Amino acid sequence: MVKVDPSHPGQLDESTPRTGLWQVVDGFVGQLDAETARAHGVVPLMAQLQRSRGEEVSAELLHEERAARMTNAIAPSVLARARAAYDGPMLLLKGPEVSALYPGQARMLADLDLLASDAQGAWDALRAAGFVQPERLKGVSSEFFHLDPLELPGIPLQIELHKTFGWPSGLHPPRNEALFEAAVPASVGVPGVLTPARAHHTVLLAGHAWNERPLERLRDLIDIAVMAEPIDRRELAAIAAEWGWDRLWRTTRRVLDWLFGDGEKPTAVRLWARHLPDLRVPTRTELQLRRYLAPFWAAPAATALYEDAYQAKLSLTRSRSPAQ
Repeated sequence: MVKVDPSHPGQLDESTPRTGLWQVVDGFVGQLDAETARAHGVVPLMAQLQRSRGEEVSAELLHEERAARMTNAIAPSVLARARAAYDGPMLLLKGPEVSALYPGQARMLADLDLLASDAQGAWDALRAAGFVQPERLKGVSSEFFHLDPLELPGIPLQIELHKTFGWPSGLHPPRNEALFEAAVPASVGVPGVLTPARAHHTVLLAGHAWNERPLERLRDLIDIAVMAEPIDRRELAAIAAEWGWDRLWRTTRRVLDWLFGDGEKPTAVRLWARHLPDLRVPTRTELQLRRYLAPFWAAPAATALYEDAYQAKLSLTRSRSPAQ
């Protein structure tokens, strides 16, 4: 049975006066140049802020802002086509669900992440319905957590059909059944397209960001903070503990409290996320340091040591590979 989440987001109008979290975000975005804003994934927010101040918005920022608006506008129709092709349970993560929480949906969509009850069956159904594999994108391993991306011809918004949602290396993903059981209707308004319950979604966003780039981009942290805003902290901590993600969530929560509130600077920021206080792009040395230290802030020490040994072995193997 589909449950209704009373805290499910509605769209936030671009003209709404900024308060709370968004007032803090505007302060951060206002300090960035275009290149750094791009690295942190907040170009649409920068264009929006400049316009609100009566400043001229550069052509490159306008281009990315329009691309963000376009992908958000076409997402519901792409999802409707996918829903019509596959009638099994379908759960939407990130993307439009997070954009709906941004003023004026000022957030870029790179793709649509869909968890299907039968990922391969859904992939085959979408292919039969006219979705294609983009030649510009490489296929993924059969062991990867999602299948090869698909898109509708001429529409630059790909779908990734997931077997499970991404999770940090060394930990375990939550059970799909639990996510589907608690799911609520997605904000895109496509009948039959669900999204994780907001508390689940918050912790999933933290895990997804940690899997790809721990504590690196401002936009990832904004996503988690805005999704977490109305949720009781104890509920989020309980979900993270149930999934075995408690260390990861504690680290993320401390960073959010420091960045958007009045919390103390976390040890992770002092040691290996040292680019965050200045909101700059991390250096190669900092990224390498993060590669070996971040696991200790996400997983038990024994697991983190194993991950470090694996990464060291992987680096050695790559360094010995013949030049391509």
